[in-house]
Amino acid sequence: MTTPPRTLAVIGAGFSGVSLAAHLARLDWPNGLRVVLIERGPAPARGVAYSTPRAIHLLNVPAGRMGALADNEGDFLAWLRRVDPAVAGDEFVPRGIYGDYLTSILDALIASPPPGFSVEIRSDEATDIEPRADGVRVSFASGATLDADAAVLATGTPAPRGPQSVARVLGNDNRFIADPWAPGALDGLRTELPILVIGTGLTMVDVVLALRESGHRGGFVAVSRRGILPQSHRDWPKPPPPIDLSEKLAGWDGTASALLSLLRDASHHADLAGLDWRDVINGLRSRTPALWARMPHRERERFLRHVRPYWETHRHRMSTRVATDVNALLFRGELAVLAGEIASCTVRDEAIDAHIRPRGKSSAETRRVGFIVNCTGPDCDYAKSDEPLFAALRARGLYASDPLRMGLPGDAYGALLDANGKPSRVLFTLGNPRKSDLWESTAVPELRAQASQLATYLHAGAHG
Repeated sequence: MTTPPRTLAVIGAGFSGVSLAAHLARLDWPNGLRVVLIERGPAPARGVAYSTPRAIHLLNVPAGRMGALADNEGDFLAWLRRVDPAVAGDEFVPRGIYGDYLTSILDALIASPPPGFSVEIRSDEATDIEPRADGVRVSFASGATLDADAAVLATGTPAPRGPQSVARVLGNDNRFIADPWAPGALDGLRTELPILVIGTGLTMVDVVLALRESGHRGGFVAVSRRGILPQSHRDWPKPPPPIDLSEKLAGWDGTASALLSLLRDASHHADLAGLDWRDVINGLRSRTPALWARMPHRERERFLRHVRPYWETHRHRMSTRVATDVNALLFRGELAVLAGEIASCTVRDEAIDAHIRPRGKSSAETRRVGFIVNCTGPDCDYAKSDEPLFAALRARGLYASDPLRMGLPGDAYGALLDANGKPSRVLFTLGNPRKSDLWESTAVPELRAQASQLATYLHAGAHG
């Protein structure tokens, strides 16, 4: 009697799910492995990030570093060059093209898998996962179930949660776009008035450029607590030499203030060497999880409260082309960036009066706008998530609460910690939910490394 193949349920078929499947496919599975990628959205392999059809929406990482496999970061560039040999490694290509690349990987895994290995797509929404003696049972919105040996949460980036000062007043008013990445959310926004965008990060940049391309000419007002924009990458044909911060970091005391001082000092020395702060930040990329682990909880809180906005704008940067477009909008006065908060809103028949309190001021100024778009970034507080799956897992006590409200705590391999802090044998995660443990857990270079590590761990467990 032959041993049946193992079954792995992967909730989410975006980058994380596809990368995990690709890494699993490279391993030997004597008893076979069936990977079921569960995707509730309309476009497997693309997720939110790579579903955009707009050429103006570019990757934020150069093509030469966007391979989906941990040991082959140049794979995407090689794929591009099969069509256009002239594509440069430092080029920032449209995100939709990257979606095509991931789709090609998934299609190949489905059509021509290695012996004993298979991948299938299940179009449904997972609403619950019940651990059982022999694995897990996944329940779906359709009423169907799937029995598997283990499950991986590769659910991607959560939707944003808008400020209550706006949500309370506007409710279901269609002039408030709570999630700009929801299908069709930005379609049909027609107004002669400015559009107010809450947030000044990369999502704001995407939204403003998309609406500008769609014909909006009424201008934009973007507001955030500090009113700072993402920094820009630079055009540099060859990767600069790495900056080794090992010596400086060896004596770091784990405080947010000392880390900030260290980065400023290293950036100054980089300038003297003909490099700049980008090389310092890039040099920290592989070290970030270890640095985060060295920070006590109180220092993590201080980092998030005081340093995070500056880290985000320097770490997650715009391409030079996008930066040029944004700077042109600023120069022409089509985009105004404000530091402050929305104190309240007044709804009128023809417009919305947004009362914005500038940072450091007690009184608010009023801006009359046609729409308000929420670009505050993902809400990673899974303890309050109203997603059916996370609500069900929470009710079962299958994940621990994160005191920083930014992810799902797990062990070093991504096994979920339950409400008692015990790592699961059957529930794993990768990607955005691991921010609580790793801090940086959103970009392709980090995610493919996680996928490789988890694939190896699952493989060892299957043979242990």
